[in-house]
Amino acid sequence: MTDNLSKSIKSTEHELSWANRGLKGNCAADVKDLCDEIVKYKKLKALRLEGNTINEEAATAIGKALEKHSEVERLIWNDLFTTRLKTEVPPSLIKLTQGLLTNGSHIVEINLSDNAFGPIGVKGLETFLSSSACFTLEELRLNNCGMGSMGGKLLAEALIACHKNSIAAGGKRFALKQFIAGRNRLEIEGSQALAKAFEIIGTLEVIRMPQNGIRPPGIEALATAFVRNRNLRVIDLNDNTITTAAQKLASAIEKLPKLEIINLESSLIRTKGAIAVARAIVSHKNLQELYLGCNDMHTEGGLEVARAVKNMPSLKVLDLNGNCFGLDGIDEVRSVLENKSFINQMAFSDDEGSDEEEEEQDDGNESDDEEDVEGENDEDYQEAEEEQDENESPSFFFGTNPIQQTTGFQFGGSPTIPSKPETVNGLSNMIAKFDFNVSSSFSFGLQPTTDTKDNKLSIYNSIDKVKEHLKNDEQSIERAIKLLEDIWNDNSVLQNDSSSIASNYEMLHL
Repeated sequence: MTDNLSKSIKSTEHELSWANRGLKGNCAADVKDLCDEIVKYKKLKALRLEGNTINEEAATAIGKALEKHSEVERLIWNDLFTTRLKTEVPPSLIKLTQGLLTNGSHIVEINLSDNAFGPIGVKGLETFLSSSACFTLEELRLNNCGMGSMGGKLLAEALIACHKNSIAAGGKRFALKQFIAGRNRLEIEGSQALAKAFEIIGTLEVIRMPQNGIRPPGIEALATAFVRNRNLRVIDLNDNTITTAAQKLASAIEKLPKLEIINLESSLIRTKGAIAVARAIVSHKNLQELYLGCNDMHTEGGLEVARAVKNMPSLKVLDLNGNCFGLDGIDEVRSVLENKSFINQMAFSDDEGSDEEEEEQDDGNESDDEEDVEGENDEDYQEAEEEQDENESPSFFFGTNPIQQTTGFQFGGSPTIPSKPETVNGLSNMIAKFDFNVSSSFSFGLQPTTDTKDNKLSIYNSIDKVKEHLKNDEQSIERAIKLLEDIWNDNSVLQNDSSSIASNYEMLHL
């Protein structure tokens, strides 16, 4: 999906293509044949140069050849600077477009995807983007360019300037229709700047910004901008982080009845977010594709989505794979959608199962997150998420040089300790590496205790009691960790008791 965002389809018969020839333009002589073809081409509407590489000198020669074609509309230059330094790209872009600034051309499409030029690449493009040559621009593809948040800001300023300049010129107003910029690390600040540009432009029909590290504040800014673009047909925000912004995004979606494609896959909208989206689309009559896979959604959310679309004749694709329905939940969702033609094509192979208690806990945490972070800045969002992660995966430290275990349990000592014990024996072997006495790095005697009369943990001095505690392999590791946690927190446990318990684990072979 993301790779396809970099591609421009052939849209005119008047297209000169030098695509994927492996041309290495290190000087004017290297691109002479290309320049000759450009000059001779009678009606050049589109120039396709993808899959080649040029430097500034070669770009200068190509730019001069383009001066003779005021009719050119489409510049398909994705993957054009492979092996070039980022510092080479800005002057090359300036030279490529210099003639188009003055020859009266009216550009409709610019595709510079898969050119990792970073924010300085946008600097080389901003003059051209804000010029009269781009007043007619309808499609801008900058997918996988590594622009970063700074590049996003520069790009937004150029688009706003183009809109302002087009109004001042009194001619055709800048009316961008498609904006595609996935995999650019735009993050919050870049997406917020672009959202401001989208609000001002107001003519967008397609917005695709997947895999940009955008978090709730950026999503909320984009949602506000979406509402100002009433002709939106495609919203693609997959693989960002929506979480607490789901409600605001859903409210925007509800106001956009022309939507045909909504892609929110892998964006952590979770159950409440899925319910909000489902209720937002229930009256949509044009929706054709809905992607909500891999969203930590439980059965309740899946059923709400299914009920919302079951009588939607326009819908052709529904993706709910990779959520947390479990076998019973999948059956329930399928039952609601039994009348849909695509039901047999729906995949649930990556479903992560369902746990009602976990769902309730997650929903509660999510609600707490919404209260904690609503209206706050990005640092507050990050702190809230980190706090949630800590609550979900507590760590216990034994010794002075902790080594992280996948269970969240940390031991000091030898780095050769296995990272994930699969059986009680594995855990026993780990415990056996430690000498629970007063001279070890781990000591229970932090507070002096003499009375063990009421100590509940002393019963585990018996190996039979340990066996009884570990009822089966499935729960043994969890139970062992819980027991050690209890020992850690119980100041009434004496040194001898703790050593005895550890020894019983070490002796136990299941």
